[in-house]
Amino acid sequence: MKLSLRGYAGVFAVLVVLGAGTAIAEMPDILGVQLGMPAREAHAKLQAQIPKNKIQVMSDTLPTIDQPVIKSFSSAPAGAIMMGQEGDQVTVNVTLPPNKQAVWRVARQHWFANKGIPKTTLLASLREKYGKETLTNYNQNKPATNDSQIQNLLWLFDEQGRPAPLPSKAQLITCMGLEESELGIIEVYANLYKGKDSMNDWCYSSYNVVVVGAVQSETPELYSQMRVVAASLAIALHASEATSKWKKDIAEGKHKQDIEKAKQQEKPKL
Repeated sequence: MKLSLRGYAGVFAVLVVLGAGTAIAEMPDILGVQLGMPAREAHAKLQAQIPKNKIQVMSDTLPTIDQPVIKSFSSAPAGAIMMGQEGDQVTVNVTLPPNKQAVWRVARQHWFANKGIPKTTLLASLREKYGKETLTNYNQNKPATNDSQIQNLLWLFDEQGRPAPLPSKAQLITCMGLEESELGIIEVYANLYKGKDSMNDWCYSSYNVVVVGAVQSETPELYSQMRVVAASLAIALHASEATSKWKKDIAEGKHKQDIEKAKQQEKPKL
């Protein structure tokens, strides 16, 4: 379901019950939208960062809640981004009730103007923002030997937003790509698989990550576009466990009600 937040602010305010909490410690951000940030604050931040883009809200239904519950919102230009134009598309994913809804993933696709941006400029900007990367070309057998060969970068953080050590190669391979997971998949893990595989357990408890993929321009010294994803599987898992328990409690309560209602029926005529 797609809805414009402009006409949906009342529902947003009701469902996203926010206190004075802020984002977790110094977790990484994209355009100021920080992991752990309250959903309403994240929406305001994104709208302020790219005011020319339109924001759309994706929602879903949950038991006992009459109105649709927001699960993500996206910022995109009204028209297509043409070759040589600068533009942004950003999606922010938030956790679900019963806990306060908070950002657990931000994904940004950015197109650079004209032929692109110098590789040295982009890499310097990324390192200034996130620090020295944990690994380059993380999906290949070996890191880039020099910056001109960098196709992607990865940063790992702990839950306080400090740089985290690189795990074993096997461990990293296990976690790779999980930043693109959906909450439903994480909820299934929490229900069925948590505690059964130490490597997966590490990913879901410790994989707080920023990954950047950059596309080389026709001019080899330039990047034409980049995709940046910041995600905290720890935030997503904690919320998913609470959501799952809440759903189970509701289902069990309804089951008991159905049984009690059935007991009120008279004996059948046989």
